[in-house]
Amino acid sequence: MADVLNCCRSPSSKSHIMLFANVNSIVATRMIEKLTETGLLDSVHEDGVVYLATPKGTGFVAKYIDLQRLISPELVPIESKLNSPNRLNGLNF
Repeated sequence: MADVLNCCRSPSSKSHIMLFANVNSIVATRMIEKLTETGLLDSVHEDGVVYLATPKGTGFVAKYIDLQRLISPELVPIESKLNSPNRLNGLNF
């Protein structure tokens, strides 16, 4: 969910969300619906539909990153790994 909201800090199409969050169309649709229902994401209709995180949504992402830093600071560098499409490379589980 945080990946979708982070992607939508600027207007993003569903296909862009799918690529950024590494999910299929069905999962992306469900996530978009849930995030819209909770007021974290908004749809904008200009030359098709694009999605944009609301202020509540961007606040959620900021708190999510803070929580990640608190739990595992070594996994979240100063520039959040959420900004990188290859964010899982090098992580050991």
